[in-house]
Amino acid sequence: MAAQPKHREQDHAEELRMAPLVASLDVGVSKTVCLASRRDPVLEMHPERPLRVLGVGHQTAPAIASGKPADFDACARAIEVAINEAAAMAGAPVGRVVASYSGPGLSSQIVRGAARVKGAAISHRDIENAIDEAMKAAPAPQRSFIHVEPLRYMIDDGEGIPDPLGMPGKMLAVEACVVTAPTEAMNALKACIREAGAEVEDIIAGPQAAALSALTQEEREEGALLIDLGAGAVGIAVYADEALVHCETISSGGVRLTRDLAMKLQTTFAAAERVKLHFGAVGNACDPREAVSAPKLGMDGRLEAATTLRGVISDTLSPRVYEMLLAVRDRLARAGFAGGEGPQRAVIVGGGALIPGVRELAAEALGMPVRVGRPLELCGFDHGEAGPAYAVAAGLLRHRLDSGDIEAVDGDFQPSLAHIGASMRNAVHGMWNWLRENF
Repeated sequence: MAAQPKHREQDHAEELRMAPLVASLDVGVSKTVCLASRRDPVLEMHPERPLRVLGVGHQTAPAIASGKPADFDACARAIEVAINEAAAMAGAPVGRVVASYSGPGLSSQIVRGAARVKGAAISHRDIENAIDEAMKAAPAPQRSFIHVEPLRYMIDDGEGIPDPLGMPGKMLAVEACVVTAPTEAMNALKACIREAGAEVEDIIAGPQAAALSALTQEEREEGALLIDLGAGAVGIAVYADEALVHCETISSGGVRLTRDLAMKLQTTFAAAERVKLHFGAVGNACDPREAVSAPKLGMDGRLEAATTLRGVISDTLSPRVYEMLLAVRDRLARAGFAGGEGPQRAVIVGGGALIPGVRELAAEALGMPVRVGRPLELCGFDHGEAGPAYAVAAGLLRHRLDSGDIEAVDGDFQPSLAHIGASMRNAVHGMWNWLRENF
């Protein structure tokens, strides 16, 4: 009898080894992160269903060293290295990824569609037809659908219900949240990943992915705002009754903070980025009289040793961060989520969430309780690494493992640029230039 647990452990280890490896890819302005995992039947039996990360790849984006947007080839190389790092740690190749889009132009709207019921009771086909009609009601010229979230169904103009399957009726209507992004930007992202040697299984909106990993079940049920303070953009996701009801990005992020600081300190972008990471703070989260090292450009154009006060850094960063948070509040109001109609608490993630004082500043700007989020129920590597900046990558992994057959690849994202030849090069770079110019 004593040997049985050992056999069970061996069987579980073999089951894990044979399970397909899945991977998530978060491509950002400041970093590229790849996480790899496998479906674990034992962990899935746990009430909180933790994720075990088997491989981690992390690459700092070339853009962050110069302050200029990275080109297509540099981004593809960073993606390739991050994927290879994760694959080496997991001990298996990564050929397919689920990726995030957090760039410019991400937006959502609530739409309604209706379709006549074909039989005596509502079937899956009837539900699909109603959702198709709702998508047609969302004009999307030069835009691609990322996500459609059914919020409620109405049968014959009756009250809203969560699931109409099997019920009688003649007409089925649906109200849904539709998330879209610019088609050019999506194509550029997919082409870049394929240039790195991987195929794209699915693309998820970055703020939505972050919410899947950082919001608790209670927060999604009762309503919460997720703010992703990224380097290139601020992402917003609003949840109510467990459903995504709003999602968008604002073209403002940590890169602008660094540029403001570089101008104030009369230094390079790279030097200002290091000062921000080591000594950055907003509000009253630092001793304003503390002197810190902050190299500045000399008359010969080279960096020379210099110091500044942390109060100078805080006074430079605070107005810009507050401006970003006010922009979030204004976008919520514009979408109809102001005051009592909107979320009553917020969770902030992303690299910007690590700036001392940002939580307090967010609570002041938004007028609601705020906490700093991090990926929930993530195991397999030091949780000190899985901070707010890993929320998107962890959420992508959660989404992929919670979806259907691991072997299935969404037909909408079948490779159309599998072999990027010389004739396609100009078109691909044209898409990439669009992304650069609009970030």
